[in-house]
Amino acid sequence: MIRRVLFSIFLVCFSFSTWANSANNDSIANRVFTLIYQQNLSEAEKTFTNGKDELSEFYRTFLNLDLHWWKYRTTYSKENSDKLDELIDASLLPETETYEQKMRQIIVRSYQLRYDKKKFNIFGMLSARSDIRDLIAAIEKEDPPFTGDEQKLFESYVIMYQYIENINFFANAKKSEAREKKLKRMEKFASEDNVILTTVADFFLARMYQKIEDKPEVGLQHFKILTKKYPTNKTFAEYQAECEENI
Repeated sequence: MIRRVLFSIFLVCFSFSTWANSANNDSIANRVFTLIYQQNLSEAEKTFTNGKDELSEFYRTFLNLDLHWWKYRTTYSKENSDKLDELIDASLLPETETYEQKMRQIIVRSYQLRYDKKKFNIFGMLSARSDIRDLIAAIEKEDPPFTGDEQKLFESYVIMYQYIENINFFANAKKSEAREKKLKRMEKFASEDNVILTTVADFFLARMYQKIEDKPEVGLQHFKILTKKYPTNKTFAEYQAECEENI
């Protein structure tokens, strides 16, 4: 039960992921990203449709998946469910040879895992989780083609996955040195200027301090940052209220 909750947290954080490979891409991607997390989905879809031809293939894949996930997540309608299912299938790559292809596949599989969890598809969840683990292992052996914020974003994904995957529920691992280093690294990311990187870091830290580190007062500070940045996001507001109840 606890592990399922942790993977849900990881995947929600994971769904914030994207990076900039040009100033124009960064502007469009951030605009769509912000509208999605303000839960202004109709405007986000319009902005994405108007700007998608100027985006790289990765951006189109990520933003389209994220938009359709939130359309499904906020309605649970059959129409939005079917559209998300079809989009995931269409976005899966037959081969992953390059670094960026592997990153794109990780993103697609993360949405598949979240969707299969909602549908109680255990086999699909296990398959997607295994694929994510193998892809991250493969990427760690390669030299990344990205630098700066791009690589920091990827590093944040690795930190989230490894932090959750390595938790030992049969021993007191809450104060382990390795875990502390991961949290400190994410704290540094939370202080950066990149809106997507800081959102990823703040959400991860908020949930980990609340659920794993038994420091809801620290988690609350990160939730307050998120609800101030995205005041119309009901999910962040609900999590903040839950955290406040634990203090």
